[in-house]
Amino acid sequence: MSSYETSSQKQVRSDCVFGIYAWFSRDKMSPELESAIVTTVQNVEPVIKEQVDIAIEQTYTYLKEQGSTPDLKETLSNSVMTSTFVSDLLDNINLSQLLNQAVQQEIGTGTDNSTAFVNALVTAVQQSEPAIKTQIVNASVPIFQYLLMQKPSLDLTSTLRQTVLSDSLVSEILNNFDYTTMTKNIMTEYIGGLLPENITLSDAQIDLVVNALEPSVKTALTGESGNFADYLTGTNPNFSIEVTITPAMPTLKTVTEEAFMVQLPANLQGLSQTAINNAFEQYYANFSQTIPATYNVNSSDIGINSTTDIANTITNAENNLTTARNNIDTASQDYANDLQNARTYVGYFHLGFICLIALIVLLVLCIILLYRNVKDACRKLGIVFFIYGALTFAVVVVAKKIATAQIAKANIQQGLSNIPGMALKDVTTPLQMVSLVCLIGGIVLILISFIYPRLKKTKTKQTTPAVS
Repeated sequence: MSSYETSSQKQVRSDCVFGIYAWFSRDKMSPELESAIVTTVQNVEPVIKEQVDIAIEQTYTYLKEQGSTPDLKETLSNSVMTSTFVSDLLDNINLSQLLNQAVQQEIGTGTDNSTAFVNALVTAVQQSEPAIKTQIVNASVPIFQYLLMQKPSLDLTSTLRQTVLSDSLVSEILNNFDYTTMTKNIMTEYIGGLLPENITLSDAQIDLVVNALEPSVKTALTGESGNFADYLTGTNPNFSIEVTITPAMPTLKTVTEEAFMVQLPANLQGLSQTAINNAFEQYYANFSQTIPATYNVNSSDIGINSTTDIANTITNAENNLTTARNNIDTASQDYANDLQNARTYVGYFHLGFICLIALIVLLVLCIILLYRNVKDACRKLGIVFFIYGALTFAVVVVAKKIATAQIAKANIQQGLSNIPGMALKDVTTPLQMVSLVCLIGGIVLILISFIYPRLKKTKTKQTTPAVS
């Protein structure tokens, strides 16, 4: 390619990079995500440049009636719509920070459990972030294939369940939860710190009960990771988990007994230890009967929106992906049609250019035949063509260099800066070709003017009979 084509490609590549950023940032997004996208586009800019160069080369080749139509979808599939691009993008994103901003809006804040769940979820995501990012990258593959018409349909719910919301990943996230606050909220809801007859448990004693109950809460939630994931995708209309409280009852009895003995009711003071112990057993029996054997954790406790909203969100996302797919396909077809039309006119121009050169050669031959003196005709025509070709070629080269320098100095808007150079190239290249043809043709005609008489003289000698 010429030096100008290289400069033009640089401009196109730069415009493409800014265009990609504009495409990503067309909707309102957090500053963190915006910064991550900019950084990622800058990091993968060499790949984008390479693919844009390939597209430009394919376009030039196609317009010259060589090669196949450039495919925009192929360019996208080799640049920004790849799992590598998504992976690089995620490397610059703090998922837990973005999630914390999102869930504060999407997850309710009406209960203590919902706040505890949000905090635990953010912490768990931070600990499981590498695995989550890997699954996001995996999810991007079928999505990009759908957008680029490489697969006929997309089930986003199924894709999410197989990747980001798979049983194994959801189980890992739930396993990394901090269940202490949530468990403490459960215990507070049932027993609080104040027991019957004004017996009060200290914070340390409550913490002991919480520690005893926490494994049950964790086991219950992690064991239902599949149901939880189905609820998050809107597949299951309800989400409810039963947490067994029984394992914490021995610890509850122990701390209650400690508090009971320290805060002994007035009617029991002065009695024997046996009587006090019997009184406590009766007290605990009555008290423990108010505590159910299980506790139900459901969506209202953690504040997740209804499955209808979740299903609608996924449906809207699928519709948006379908719209994007159609837009990409339409743009690709329009691009191919425009190139086809341009190729037709370029073909006409190329044919006319060849016909012009053929006409020049035909006129030269006709002049030589009419002149009936090959030597003189070739010499005179050769001198004319040589002088014209040399002068025209020199003028075109000098003018092209001067114009290129002036274009480089001109203050042209970034998106239009490559147009003057392209126009200059389109005008000067045919003139250079014609001048070179005239220059070379002139040299050939001059050489013929010297060679032809010798060839004619030799031929005459061979055909003249020898005199005896």
